[in-house]
Amino acid sequence: MPLLAAQQLPSGRAIGVDLWSTTDQSGNSERTTLRNAELEGVRERIELHTADMTRLPFADASFDVVTSSLAIHNVPTAQGRERALAEMLRVLKADGTIMIADIGHTGQYARYFSSQPKTAVERRRLGWRFWYGGPRAATTAVKVRYSP
Repeated sequence: MPLLAAQQLPSGRAIGVDLWSTTDQSGNSERTTLRNAELEGVRERIELHTADMTRLPFADASFDVVTSSLAIHNVPTAQGRERALAEMLRVLKADGTIMIADIGHTGQYARYFSSQPKTAVERRRLGWRFWYGGPRAATTAVKVRYSP
């Protein structure tokens, strides 16, 4: 995801966080991601961190946009997923946007963000092109605008 984000940035940096587990994704490693960034011509615009999404190593209000792609569903408990969502909101700047694409628990994500002050939440299916093995593993997007 940081490579795609870096390609869209007119300036600034895309910062990626991962535990670098190969359980869900074969070849998922920091080294591979950096090599892919070189091949895509965005290496100088990305920064990678090894960290848990439920305890992000960044100061409050650090980012204009926070994204998550097919990751939060891997947190095994509802409480843990809410910690990840709270961390996303904590590191988001005022008037920032959170974009999540996931194959499970997106109703929980939307309910959590809707219960937070000064958030506007949208949730929508991304369609058949984003199915992973059929409609039971369809990807849904949750977009959050935070305007304190």
